[in-house]
Amino acid sequence: MLTLYHAPTAVCAAKVRVVLAEKALPFEGHMINLHLGDQFKPEYLKLNPNAVVPTLVHDGNVLIESTVISEYLDEAFTDWPLRPAGALGHARVRLWTKKEDSIHDTINTMTATMVFRHDLLQKSPAEREARYSKMPDPARREKWRRMMDEGLKSSIVADALTRLARHFSDMEKSLSRQLWLAGDQFTLADTGLLSFFYRLEMLECAGMWRENFPRVSNWYERSKARPSFRDAIIGYIPASDHEKYRAITEPLWPQVAAGFKSSLAAI
Repeated sequence: MLTLYHAPTAVCAAKVRVVLAEKALPFEGHMINLHLGDQFKPEYLKLNPNAVVPTLVHDGNVLIESTVISEYLDEAFTDWPLRPAGALGHARVRLWTKKEDSIHDTINTMTATMVFRHDLLQKSPAEREARYSKMPDPARREKWRRMMDEGLKSSIVADALTRLARHFSDMEKSLSRQLWLAGDQFTLADTGLLSFFYRLEMLECAGMWRENFPRVSNWYERSKARPSFRDAIIGYIPASDHEKYRAITEPLWPQVAAGFKSSLAAI
C-alpha cells in the first residue's frame, strides 16, 4: 500500500502526485496542514525530520524528498515508465531532476516574499519568531527572517530571479532540439517542474516565460493539457487560494518583472 503525507498547494507534494497520476497508482492520502504547523508535530517529525512534505510510506518503508520518491515510484512500479530505457536515458533525466532540485528554493523564495510575508507581517514579532524557531534547519530560519524583513528588495530574491532566468534559458535550448526536456518522451525531467511553474503562475509571474521563452511556454501549455496536471495539481488547490494569491501578488508583478528583466540581461 502507498500512503502519501502531503498538502494541497505544496509544490513538492504535487510533484509526487503527478508521478502517481501518470503511473495510475492509487494511494491513501493524509493531509498535513502546513498553516497550522502539522509538519512540526512529533508524530510527523518521526516520519520526516525535515518537517516538510511529502512523505511516502510504502509497505512500512518511509521515503522522503520528492525527487527520491519520484524515482523510487518509477523503479518500484514499472508500468507506464517515466524514464527512457537504458543508462543514457536515465542519466539525461537525472541531469534535469538535479537542475530541478537546485531551483526548488527559488520557488520557496518567491512564494515567501510575495504571499507568506503578507500573512506573517500581520502577526506580532513574537509570533513570527515562534514560527521560525520551529524550523529545524538554522539556515532556513535565517533565510526566512531576512525574506520577511526585506521582501522583494532582498538580494535573496535577486539571486532567485537570476537562477530562474538561467533555468528557463537552459529549457529553451533543450526544447529547441526535442519535444520534451529529456527527449521525445514525457519523463521525470518534466513532471517535477510542473508544480513549480504553476506556483509561479499563481503568483502572477507567468510573464517570466511567456514574454521571453516561447518554447518553454509551449512546453508548459502541453504539460497542462495532460490529465495528470488536472488530477494532481489543479484538483487539489481551492478556488479561495487562487483568489488570495491573485489579490496579493498581482500588484507586485511589475516589481518582479523589472527584477527579472535585469536578471535576463545578466545571464
